[in-house]
Amino acid sequence: MRHGERESSAGRRDAGAPPVTSTREAVLDAALAAFTERTYGGTSMAQVAERAGVAVGSIYRHFPSKEALGNAVYLHWKRRVVEDVEREVDLGAPARVAFSQLWRVLTRFATAYPDAFAFLEHQQHEEYLDGESRALSERMTVIAVDVLVRGQRAGEVRATEPAVLLALAYGAFVGVDKALRTGQAAPAELFVEAEAAVWDMLRAPSP
Repeated sequence: MRHGERESSAGRRDAGAPPVTSTREAVLDAALAAFTERTYGGTSMAQVAERAGVAVGSIYRHFPSKEALGNAVYLHWKRRVVEDVEREVDLGAPARVAFSQLWRVLTRFATAYPDAFAFLEHQQHEEYLDGESRALSERMTVIAVDVLVRGQRAGEVRATEPAVLLALAYGAFVGVDKALRTGQAAPAELFVEAEAAVWDMLRAPSP
C-alpha cells in the first residue's frame, strides 16, 4: 500500500498518487466514487461514464456488464487489503500481537482509502461477485479465524465459537469506521482505543 495515496470522494486521486494511465483505471476510480456516493444499485453505467469522462461504450470495451464492473472494483480493493494483511500479519506470533497487527493494517487501509473501505464493508455484493472475489473474501476470514483459534489454544482468547468472535470484532471495527465517516466520533485515534476495547472482549477471562 502506498501511504501517500488517498482516494477522494469525487473519484480523483490526491497529490502524490500516480496518474491514471488507462481508461480502465479511470473507470474503476469513477465507479468506486459513484458506488460510494449512490451505492452500486443506485448507480448507472452512464453515471460512471460521465464521472470518468469517457463514453459509455468505452466502459463496455473493458467491462461487459455492470456486474462485471462491480466485481472488478471489489476485486481490485479486496486484493489490496488481503495482500497487506498477508504481508504484515505474523501468524506465528502470539494472538495478541497478530490481532494488533491485523487491526493496524485495517486501520491504515480504512484511513488511507475511505471510499474503498466503505464500498467493501458498507454495501452488499453478493449479486455480482465471481469465484475469485469470493475466494479473496474467504482468505481474509481464514486469516482472522486462525488468529483467534491459535489464541484459544494458547489460552489467550475466550472459548467462544470463533465465527461469533470474528463477527463481534469486525463488526466493531466497521462500526467505528462508520462513526468516523458520519462525523459521530473523533478522528483515527479512536481506532486505537477501540482495539484495546475489542481485545478485552476477546481475551480469555482471568482464572
